[in-house]
Amino acid sequence: MAKTNPRRFELKAFFNMKTALIVLILLLITWFGAAFVMDQKQIFVPGETSKGHHLFEASCKSCHEGFKPVSNDNCNRCHEAELAEDKHGVKKFRDPRWGEYLEEVDVLTCTACHNEHVHMFGRGVHLHPDLCMGCHEGIINGDLASHDGFTRDGCWTAGCHNFHDHRASSTAFLAAGLDQPFMLPQPELPELAIAPSQDRVPKADLAEEFLGGGA
Repeated sequence: MAKTNPRRFELKAFFNMKTALIVLILLLITWFGAAFVMDQKQIFVPGETSKGHHLFEASCKSCHEGFKPVSNDNCNRCHEAELAEDKHGVKKFRDPRWGEYLEEVDVLTCTACHNEHVHMFGRGVHLHPDLCMGCHEGIINGDLASHDGFTRDGCWTAGCHNFHDHRASSTAFLAAGLDQPFMLPQPELPELAIAPSQDRVPKADLAEEFLGGGA
């Protein structure tokens, strides 16, 4: 009875695995190449996008330049106006007096807090909700009596504070609104009154009705 050579089976298994790996790599290259050619780059999105940026998933170039990280300049193209009075702006933290706080949060880089395609905690922020405590923990530990008993993760998740614009929580703002009701009126949609401009059904001819018959 002929003996089976175990080495022969090992080599055969090795070449079968090698062939399968080569085929898999070729399929992946073809798949990625087709995605670029057909401009279907959404398949490269590694995770969820924040609610405010969902529309940009169809246009990666709106934020990305090739495979480079998103820069502050790209963010400011859309957000420059709303950050004009940024209370935690880059200019503030380039002042040496506040430099030590950069060890807690990299305020100089937008994506340090707003990095897309990762888990979001709200307002497009991917850092934990207690991020404010990196610099302001004293506020809930006795420095401000009105905040005694507050939790670490409620600064912005409770709707009280906005990292970039906290004018609404300033003393002047609160004093100006003392005569306002505790709750604003419930918003209501106005009733729409639409008066038809035609008393007959238009002809089923797009060229005639919408293009002036010049098509």
